[in-house]
Amino acid sequence: MRANRITVKLVGLDEDNGTVQFEEFTDFCESVSRSLRKAESLVSGEAPRIRYRIAELGTGSATITLEAAPPKNGPDHRKEVLRLFDESIQNLQVGRELDPRVDYDALEAFRQLAKPLRRRTKEVWVGAARLTTQFEANIEAILTKLIPSEGSVSGFLERVNVHNRYEFVLFPPIPGYRITCKFPESMLGQVRDALKRNVTVSGSLHFQPESPFPHRVHVTKMELHPPDTELPTLSELKGMAPDCTRGLSSIDFLRAIRDEQAD
Repeated sequence: MRANRITVKLVGLDEDNGTVQFEEFTDFCESVSRSLRKAESLVSGEAPRIRYRIAELGTGSATITLEAAPPKNGPDHRKEVLRLFDESIQNLQVGRELDPRVDYDALEAFRQLAKPLRRRTKEVWVGAARLTTQFEANIEAILTKLIPSEGSVSGFLERVNVHNRYEFVLFPPIPGYRITCKFPESMLGQVRDALKRNVTVSGSLHFQPESPFPHRVHVTKMELHPPDTELPTLSELKGMAPDCTRGLSSIDFLRAIRDEQAD
């Protein structure tokens, strides 16, 4: 793969002399675009900004080389995005381990790249990888391990995105983790009120293998927690429950609790 470029190709059936149906090619181009946008989101953690232009176009078999244009401002993620995309497709074809950033949504997007094989297309190429039915089978095997479960998770709410989708990012209280949360439009006002606040979200949790936190949540309910400045201090709590030790000293009270647990 040349710097900042990726080549994709469809080869039609022998009975069609290798030519490709126009509708199949346009659908495939949309799948490529969707997959590249998803790869960029995984790299940057933000809405896609990279634009692609056609550097080369071939006929017969339908071949197109896309070149990522340099960004007008902000960080340049082109090289990393195309590397993640290209390596992910190759690894999915041969069944190798994936980059841990590749999530459920990305796998669903990548799976659509092989869709022309179910129609009047003989070969699908993405970069140096020729996609086969094994490509789809490997993706399906991974997706079956990512079956969602119902539950809740807490964290700090940031990065609300309402451009073509409704999402925010939740940061649980462990460094290095972030959770993409999708929510219905009806919750938009509640999400705006919760920006930069600690919340607990409930819904469908999607986990990566061996991860203690979900990487994605389809939110159906959210509880907003008060900011730390509104929580009572220890001195303010003093004397609020004078009879909680049942007349015992604090030492005797703790000893009694320990004895009850031992029994």
